[in-house]
Amino acid sequence: MPEDPDSSLQARVARLEAVVADLQKAHRQTQEASERRARDELDAPPAKGHRRPAGPRSTEPFPPSRATGRKTWLSLPKNMGTSEYWLNKIGIGLLLFGVAFLFKYSVDQGWLTPSVRVAFGLMLGLGLVGVGLRIPAERRHFSQILIGGGLAAFYITGFAAFQLFALISYPVAFAFMVSATVLAFVLSLKRDGMALALIGAIGGLGTPFLLYTDTGNLPGLVGYTCLILGGTCAVYFDRGWRTLLWTSVAGGWSVLVVGLVQMPSPVFEAPLSDRWALQIGIVFIWLAFWALPLVREYVEAGEGTPVPTPAPDERVTSPFARQRHLHLLSVSTTLITLWMSMAVWSLADQTWGWITLGGALVYGLVAWWLSGDRVIAHISFTHGLISILLLTHAFLLMFEDDTLLFVLAGEAAVLHLVAHRLSDRRIALSAHLLNGIIVLWLFERLFDGRSQGTAVFNAQAMIDLWVMGVASVVSFRALTGTARRLYLALLHIAVLGWFLRELSSLPDGQAYVTIAWGVYALVLFVLALRRNIDRLRTVAMGTLLLVVGKLFIVDLAELQTIWRVLLFLGFGGLFLLLSYYFRALWKSDDEVVTP
Repeated sequence: MPEDPDSSLQARVARLEAVVADLQKAHRQTQEASERRARDELDAPPAKGHRRPAGPRSTEPFPPSRATGRKTWLSLPKNMGTSEYWLNKIGIGLLLFGVAFLFKYSVDQGWLTPSVRVAFGLMLGLGLVGVGLRIPAERRHFSQILIGGGLAAFYITGFAAFQLFALISYPVAFAFMVSATVLAFVLSLKRDGMALALIGAIGGLGTPFLLYTDTGNLPGLVGYTCLILGGTCAVYFDRGWRTLLWTSVAGGWSVLVVGLVQMPSPVFEAPLSDRWALQIGIVFIWLAFWALPLVREYVEAGEGTPVPTPAPDERVTSPFARQRHLHLLSVSTTLITLWMSMAVWSLADQTWGWITLGGALVYGLVAWWLSGDRVIAHISFTHGLISILLLTHAFLLMFEDDTLLFVLAGEAAVLHLVAHRLSDRRIALSAHLLNGIIVLWLFERLFDGRSQGTAVFNAQAMIDLWVMGVASVVSFRALTGTARRLYLALLHIAVLGWFLRELSSLPDGQAYVTIAWGVYALVLFVLALRRNIDRLRTVAMGTLLLVVGKLFIVDLAELQTIWRVLLFLGFGGLFLLLSYYFRALWKSDDEVVTP
């Protein structure tokens, strides 16, 4: 049966309409992102020496804005825009100073009673906010300056009415200050003004201190702080103002630190309710300043929001650098959270070790989850490093001495093998740093101590052998070039130190050390000849010469005559045998069979 041409045409039209709708949606998202970036550029004056990207000049003296269709001051010459930016700020500052001087003069003259003074401050705030709201949208900055001045007047008025004049009760003053904070957040979203949100954040977080009384309430302070930070985080999630984010970070942690300092000493004797309130605040801030920015970045990457293009004179262009705040917040928030939590609770190191181990698992899973998205894969690396850091800290808390060294060596080996498998230099760097700590610890054990228990057959000696064995496996399996040579050189020194520590404690131990060094050097020398490895042959010869030096410098002075005879005769004969069989042992490159 022939296909109905009308139905086929309708299907094609429907598909075309769907494609056009998708294109319009993508264009609208791109345009909104561009408009948002253009608005953000207005929140700060042009940087000194910064030039905006050149583009076609508009012939219209006041071209309409893409967002509102109205004329905007952006079309003015750069110097005129900068001048307007600073003139309105200087103007509102001078106006507020003038009002303050007038206010003080009136008080000195006895013209104003406390009630009139508070009413004057309230009317001033209302007047500035009202005038600012009536300013046309194209003079957005001037409007925000007036509104910000009015909000500041509200905070000052509330402080004076409660603390200086005692005209209102604490609940009334607190409700008034909170209302000013809510108004600041609402107007910042309505007027697209980051400065208003900053005023709200600073004023809101400072309210408990502006209205401070002797009857402190830590749970109330923490709860209120979390509410204010919830507001700032909501504004940040919607607008992405990083200055507001960092202001909230500094203010939130400062409030909790003040609460921690004000608690009895030691903190563990404080009321349980206070400690739990402080811990809840710590967890809230951890989630707010670690998870929220991460979620916002993930959502934006999923929506395909374009990354802002840096100015031509900016050198920072990599995704890692553009999202620097995410990396800094992820690391700092985690460490501060752990530190403050450990300061609040008196728990055993083993318990904290398990808690930290759980945190390492969380960050490891997040790193694995983020690594699948190419847009934000650079963030997964930072979380991977945090996971490694927490894992190492957990081991430090859970284990001691020999066991700790055993576990850290295994962790370093795993990191090296993973870095080699993934060809990731950054993971390799973290492994090198951890190995640096292990090497310093191992050398301190080898050259600044004595054998513990039976020589060679004791726990310390076995752990050190494990560390050196792991290092040798890593050197041959995961390292190349200079890194491998450095690791093998350190390993060679560690082996010599291990023999020295374990055997020197025995009767006539220096003789056994000399014999062990000589046999070890002989094995290296034969291996170097059979494999035709020049560097290894040089190391073996150097070790044999070290044995000779020890014979003359140490053994002659400390050993009995019979040992001197045996050692000198034995090593003299050994050198003669090596020289005689040198050619028979040595294999050229053509004779060496590569496995």
